[in-house]
Amino acid sequence: MKSPENFSVTAIIPTFRSENLVIRAIESVLSQSSRVDEIIVVDDGSDDQTVQVVRDFASNHTQIRIIVNDQNLGPGQSRNIAWNLAKSDYLAFLDADDTWHPKKIELQREWFRANSSEVICGTQHCIVNQDQKHNDDENFSRFTIKDLLRRNRFTTPSVMLRRNIPLRFDSKLRMSEDYLLWMEIASEFGNVNRINKPLTILHKPEFGADGLSSKISAMYFGEMKALSILYQKNHISFATLIRSYIWSTLKLARRLPLALYRKLAWKSKH
Repeated sequence: MKSPENFSVTAIIPTFRSENLVIRAIESVLSQSSRVDEIIVVDDGSDDQTVQVVRDFASNHTQIRIIVNDQNLGPGQSRNIAWNLAKSDYLAFLDADDTWHPKKIELQREWFRANSSEVICGTQHCIVNQDQKHNDDENFSRFTIKDLLRRNRFTTPSVMLRRNIPLRFDSKLRMSEDYLLWMEIASEFGNVNRINKPLTILHKPEFGADGLSSKISAMYFGEMKALSILYQKNHISFATLIRSYIWSTLKLARRLPLALYRKLAWKSKH
């Protein structure tokens, strides 16, 4: 098997009505200190100029490939389409409205070189224009499914994983499909991993601002469905399912007032 530092990497970027943002995301991939071999952009049925903007930009960058869905399938299924087409050893996910630190891929490649038996590695993230503290004592953290049931430990745009694992984003979910995949990986392979450096830049709060992440109730019900799927696949017991339902409901009660505050603050700045 090739050494991890020589592994090829495909960046996967789902888009939907992202004509003003997607090039910023793509440029953050092209600016990586460790080269990404392929960029697959999957447009999820946009009715703006997203596809044309990407095609015009890709005319000068041969490593960019664009796939256009005939209908809106959701981000998880769009990522799966690119996943199934990719040829690289590793996949790295990025959302059209977010960006990467220039050394993200380099540091993840280094991590996989030192941890060659692992299949997934995320990173911490930061939110643009917000001061945040990252005080982890360790350079990286390892999480079991029990840890993930308490809360998600990294965002999708931070994740790099091995392409050939026999798992995918659940095509039936449009919310929490990423969270479900991390929990399935933790169940199947024992754990997931995170580099404790903010190598992913989110350009809006994780929840409570405009866009997909503002749909707090939908996120809650998506999380509940994800937990049910974990139980149906025998990854968790019935008792754990009930405890997790209760915990998710308590998290919702905490998030709602915070989400309202963030939405008002976001609108006042934009």
